[in-house]
Amino acid sequence: MQIARRILIVKLGSIGDVVHTLPALADLKASFPEAEIDWLVEAKARVILDGNPWLHEVVQIDTQRWRRSWSLATLSEMRQLAARLRARRYDVAIDFQGLWKSAVLGRLAQPRRLVGFDRMALKEPGCRMFYDDPVKPASTAHHVIDIYKELVRHLGAALGPHRFDLSIRAEDEQYVSEQLSSRHISDFLVLHPGGGWDTKNWLPERYALLYDQLHRETGLTGVLTWGPGEETLVDSVLRAAAGPKPEKIPSSLPQLIALLKRARLFVGGDTGPLHLAAACGTPIVGVFGPTDPFRNGPFSPDDIVVSHQVPCGPCYKRICPIRTKECLDLVQVREVVDAALHRLAVERERRSARTEPRSVQSP
Repeated sequence: MQIARRILIVKLGSIGDVVHTLPALADLKASFPEAEIDWLVEAKARVILDGNPWLHEVVQIDTQRWRRSWSLATLSEMRQLAARLRARRYDVAIDFQGLWKSAVLGRLAQPRRLVGFDRMALKEPGCRMFYDDPVKPASTAHHVIDIYKELVRHLGAALGPHRFDLSIRAEDEQYVSEQLSSRHISDFLVLHPGGGWDTKNWLPERYALLYDQLHRETGLTGVLTWGPGEETLVDSVLRAAAGPKPEKIPSSLPQLIALLKRARLFVGGDTGPLHLAAACGTPIVGVFGPTDPFRNGPFSPDDIVVSHQVPCGPCYKRICPIRTKECLDLVQVREVVDAALHRLAVERERRSARTEPRSVQSP
């Protein structure tokens, strides 16, 4: 197969989707170091890619704004985007998204070849009509990261360990240092009660009980984080917490990455911050409801997901079809506490093994 010199990645969002695609990008660059790799991404997720050394160019779009304010100006903007992409003369474009809109955008770039999944692996199967190469993932690829890597394997890339490059500016590190210092926080865990969809949100009252018990048993301070529209969930956790309250630290995405890198533990649902924590190597306990933890959960074998199988799941629905959120309701506070204590113990043992001096026998 001819080596591609110019490659376009089409992965628009969300945050977790972009993070899950980074290892495939790393494999592409490692296999084809001379290739120029561009990435077409939604504006809201672009910050994850800023400063990435494996990318030649990041092309930002805002399809949500286009849909909200369709006009002649919007059409002109789309034409300019198409012209910009075509001017790059891509050898291949890779549609990791698997939607009508991503496939259309990939085709608008007029690459020599457009690669995507076959219909069984697509969210919107009809879009395969745009692909020159429909790829069927190997039956052994279960996690979404491994599924995405199947597309670059098809291009001849060698698959390596999962690698991420999340750049953090010095001012973002400084912001986190100042926030933690002003609150006298050293060792801490992160609680992220929001999940983007209502069906992913474990009850705030349970997060409060979880924190009360973890603080009592470990002494760790809690730091609450949130995304757009989720601050009310954080306030509900604060109101319900009985003992010392966890701290709220507002943060941008780069600041959140800097915070996650310092955390002893992350607890939250299937959401972008959980996947960022996984990319940072932060120990994780996930609370999963409507999504499949084997496909979408943290990829480290040491991390733990607490979930319960129900007849209607995993449904991947934003609104619970039976209106009970039974899959999440079955998750009890004590089992999440036990998972967190176990995960912390495993990490302590790992750190101890790394720092323990080797014995040297005298001759």
